Amino acid sequence: MARSDREARLILVRHGETVWNVQDRVQGHQDSPLTERGREQTARAAKRLAKMDIAAVYSSDTNRARETGRFIAAPHGLAVRPREDLRERSYGVLEGLTLEEAAERDSGWLERWRADRLRLAPPGGESQPELCRRVMAALREIAAAHAGEAVIVATHGGPIKSAVFAALDIPISSWDLTWVANGSITVLRGTPEVLRVAAYNDICHLEVEPSGESAIES
Repeated sequence: MARSDREARLILVRHGETVWNVQDRVQGHQDSPLTERGREQTARAAKRLAKMDIAAVYSSDTNRARETGRFIAAPHGLAVRPREDLRERSYGVLEGLTLEEAAERDSGWLERWRADRLRLAPPGGESQPELCRRVMAALREIAAAHAGEAVIVATHGGPIKSAVFAALDIPISSWDLTWVANGSITVLRGTPEVLRVAAYNDICHLEVEPSGESAIES
């Protein structure tokens, strides 16, 4: 299919590694700061994207995503536009805990939730389908506002995977067969009605010194 000049390019960047990522704590809507490695990851993503013509930089309104967005926005002289609907999935009472700590508090509901964790919401949280609906509505709105332009969206692993699964019509039963690395780049192209996956979990800038040139620009 030929690419239209009116298609939006949504460049999704997962935030850099955080302290809670290292500690295996559930983050969700709560926050922890980027680690030194996380800041390096975001700096490399920013260098990779620095030469692109970027119309806007959006982010989740969590601190880890906003900081990632600020790294990337700086070379373009842009301000970050935070949005609550780009947050990670809400994990309710699990947030801030490791799964081991959660099990010590109440193993009954935790075991029931883990048996169907994608479809069920943890207490005070949201389900995976709810996350997907929220994120896709946000991305479609952004695509509508930026026809023919490229924008950055600094967000989280759950929203990025949700967007890719929705675009490819992959059932959530396959959720654990893929992953999204901290600092990785995923690209969607298209219109609000049809968004297609152009790149997924691209981490070459994290493995080698980024040159600023990449297939994601084409």
